Amino acid sequence: MKSIYTFYFLICCTMGFAFSPVVAQKNLPVVTWEEASLQAARDNKLVFVAVDIVPDKRIFSNETVKLFFERNLVPIYMDMQTEEGETFEPKLLLTPYPVYAFFMPFGDLLLTVEPAKIVKDPLVLLDAAREAQRLAEVKKNNSRSVNFMTSGWQEVLVKAKEEKKPAFIYFREKSCRKCLFVENNVFNLDRMADFYNRHFIPYQVDISAEQPLLKTYGIEKLPAYLFVNGEGKVIYLTSGQTQTEEILQMGEEALRKAEGVKFSDNSWEQILALAQQEKKGIYVDCYTLVGGERRPLTEIVYRDPEIAALMNDHFINYTVDQKSEEGKRWAENYGLTSPFCQVFLDSTGKLVHLSAGIPDLSEFKEIVVSALEGRGLQFLSEKYKRGDREPVFVEEYIRILGRAGLKDKAGEVVESYLGELGTERLKNKKYWELFREYVIDIDSELFKYVSQYRTDFFSLFGREEVLKKIQQVWTVGAEGFVTKKEGKYVFDEAGFKTYVKRLKAEKIENWRSIVRKARMNAAEKTGNWKVYAELAEERWNEEQIPEAELYSWGVVIKENCRDKSIRYKAARWYALTVAEIEKKERLEGKVRVSSYKGFFEKLVNDLIEE
Repeated sequence: MKSIYTFYFLICCTMGFAFSPVVAQKNLPVVTWEEASLQAARDNKLVFVAVDIVPDKRIFSNETVKLFFERNLVPIYMDMQTEEGETFEPKLLLTPYPVYAFFMPFGDLLLTVEPAKIVKDPLVLLDAAREAQRLAEVKKNNSRSVNFMTSGWQEVLVKAKEEKKPAFIYFREKSCRKCLFVENNVFNLDRMADFYNRHFIPYQVDISAEQPLLKTYGIEKLPAYLFVNGEGKVIYLTSGQTQTEEILQMGEEALRKAEGVKFSDNSWEQILALAQQEKKGIYVDCYTLVGGERRPLTEIVYRDPEIAALMNDHFINYTVDQKSEEGKRWAENYGLTSPFCQVFLDSTGKLVHLSAGIPDLSEFKEIVVSALEGRGLQFLSEKYKRGDREPVFVEEYIRILGRAGLKDKAGEVVESYLGELGTERLKNKKYWELFREYVIDIDSELFKYVSQYRTDFFSLFGREEVLKKIQQVWTVGAEGFVTKKEGKYVFDEAGFKTYVKRLKAEKIENWRSIVRKARMNAAEKTGNWKVYAELAEERWNEEQIPEAELYSWGVVIKENCRDKSIRYKAARWYALTVAEIEKKERLEGKVRVSSYKGFFEKLVNDLIEE
C-alpha cells in the first residue's frame, strides 16, 4: 500500500512534482485506509481516494480546490494491485477504476468521479467534493431505513391486501453496482424510509433466489423497482434509478397510479367541455349510498391497474348520487332502474352504453370494452330496431338489456324471440334460462304456459327453481300498482286488492310477504311513512330479513321521514338487531366481519338525532 498525508499530497501536486507511490513511500510514513479513516473521523472530514490514478498536478494548482481539500478531506492513494487494494475493493461497490472516490470516515461510498471529467475541467472535482460533503451531512442526520419484508412473496401480497397498500418490490443482485449504491446511500435515508414504509409494503428480491418473479414481471435491467397491488397486478415498473429524488418520484407516481380511476369534481358543463377538448368519452358512476355494497366497485374494480388505465386514458370520469337533484334528473333522462348504474356517453353526452348493479372486475372490463368498441346498448338497440333477428345477436341484446337493468324491455324481447320459436322451446335449458332470467310479466303467454304446465318443468329444472321463478314474477307484478301522475306517485288500491285475490287463488307461497313488500314500496313512493313503518315492523318480527335490506329501510326513513315517533321506532329495530348480533358473536366466540353491525349502530344514532 502506497499512500500519503494531505499536506504532502497537496504540496507535491501544486509544486509540479510527480505524485507517485514511490516518492510518497520514501518521504512519509505509510498511511493505510484504516489510519485515514480514523483521522477523518477525528477531524470531522471525508476520505478522498485516488484509486489507481496519479492526480494531475493542475488539479490542485487552483487555490480554491487546494483550500477546500485541506479543510475537508483526508486524501490517499490506493494501489489496487496490492493486498490492501484487494481488501479495499469491496468499498467501491463494484465501481470500475481508475477513479476518484469520496467516502464517509468509516467506509460508506458517497460518490465517484471519472478521471477523464477532471482532465477537461479540474473544478469538476471541487463540485464533486462539495456534493460529497452535502451527502455526508444527510447521512449523518439519518437513522432509519426502508424495512424490506423477509418472508415469502405470498405473505407480501396478503399483507398488501390487509393494509390496503401497494407492495414495493426491489430487484437486486450482489454483483450489481447500482444496487449496492442504492442500498448503501438511498434506502437508509430517513426521507426514503418514512415514505416507503408508510405508503408501501417493501419487499427485496435477490434475482438469484427468485427467478419465477423475474419471468412473471419481465425484469431485465437492475436495479428494478416494481409496484403491485394485493392481487399482484402491476401498478408501475421502472429500473435503473439510483438517486434519492428519482426513487421518491417513482414512488409518488406509483401512488398516483394506485389511486385507480380518477373522478373529476368539475361541473357537468365543464365535464362536457373537457371531453370534447380531449376527445374522450364520459363515464358516469350513478350510485346510491346503501351500506357497503359499493365497496367491491370502489375498492377493487376502480383500483385495478388495468381498469384504471382504460378509464383514465379513454374517459372523463364523473360520479352522481342518484338521491341528489342532479341524480334524479339522470335517472329520469337515462331510464336508470338500479341504485347502482354505470353510464357511458360520447363526448356530447349521448348514451353509448349502460349497465346496472355492482359488476366484478371481469364484468366491468367487459362492459368498458363493449363501450370502447362501439358494441354498447345504444348500438344494439338501433340494430334491433332495424330488424336484425339473428339468434346470436338477439341473445346478446337480451343479455345487455338485462345487465342494464332494463328487465321489462329484456322480457319483451325474450317473449318475442321465444314466441316465434314456440313455447315448447322453454323445455330446452338454454331457452328456460332466458325465460327464468328476464321474463317478469305475469300476463305474458310464456309465464302462463310455465304456470299451467309447472309439473312438467319440475321434472326438468327442479321444483324449487320453478316455484322460485313463479313467485318472483308475482312479486314484480305486485309492485306495479304505483304510477306517477303530474309529478306525484299514486297507488291503485282497488287494482292491488284484485291482484291480491289472484295471488290467493293461485296459492302462491309466501303471498303475505309479497303483499307486504308491495305495500311498503307503495308507501315509500307515496310518502305514507306510518304505513311504511308498520309494514316494516311486521316483516321484521315475522320474516328473516337480509341485513342489507333491513339497513335500506332505516336509510329510507332517516332521509325522508321527520316524524320522531317513526324514527324512534326504526331506531329500536337496529338497536335490538345489534344486541342480537353481539349475542351470537359471544356464543360463537368470533366477530362477524361481514355483518352490518357498525352500520346499524350508526343508524340508531342518526335516527334519534334531530
